[in-house]
Amino acid sequence: MIMKALDASIFAAVCGIFLLLVAPLARSTTLAQLSLKQLADSAHAIVRAEAIANVPVWHDGEIWTITTFRIEENWKGHASPQIQVWMIGGHAGRITSYVAGAPRFHPGEEAILFLEPTRDGEISITAWGEGTFRIRHNARTGEARVTQDSAAIPEFAPPASASHVDAIRNWPLATFKQRILQSLAEPRGAK
Repeated sequence: MIMKALDASIFAAVCGIFLLLVAPLARSTTLAQLSLKQLADSAHAIVRAEAIANVPVWHDGEIWTITTFRIEENWKGHASPQIQVWMIGGHAGRITSYVAGAPRFHPGEEAILFLEPTRDGEISITAWGEGTFRIRHNARTGEARVTQDSAAIPEFAPPASASHVDAIRNWPLATFKQRILQSLAEPRGAK
C-alpha cells in the first residue's frame, strides 16, 4: 500500500516537472479581429435582413437553430428574398445547447449579415459574431446605427505584425454601408 502511494507521488512529481519544462514551448492562441475588407472578401453574400422566425433542429447529434430572414438589401451576391441561416446551439425540448460566439436572433431584429455556405450546403454567418452587425434605430430620430456582435468581446490580440482592428460600435448605417461597398470595390487582398 505504501509502495503504491509512493509510486503515485513520484508519477505526479515527474508529470509536474515535465509540464514545467514543456510549458515555455507551448504556443498560446489569440484571436485576431478580421478587418471589414477580410470579412467582405470571405463572405459569399452580404445582406441587410430582418429575422422572421427561429426553429431548433437536431442535426448530426447537435442542436442547431435555423433562423429565417427576410432580405431587405443585397450588398454582395444575390440572396433569395427569404433565407434560412443555420447556427449551432439553441433550445430543443428540455435541452439547451449554448455555443459561445454563435449569434442568436429574435423575430423583428434587423442585422447586416456576412454569409457563407456550410459543408452541408446550408447558409451560416462568416466568423459568427464578427460577421453579425445588429441594427438599432434611434427612437427619437429613427436613425439606424450598426454594432458588431464581437464588440462585446473585451479585446482581440492582433498578430505582432498587424495593427489593431477595433470592433464596430454604433456606426451610422449609411457610413457602414459605404465602407463595405468601398471595400468590395478594392482588389482582393488589398488592406
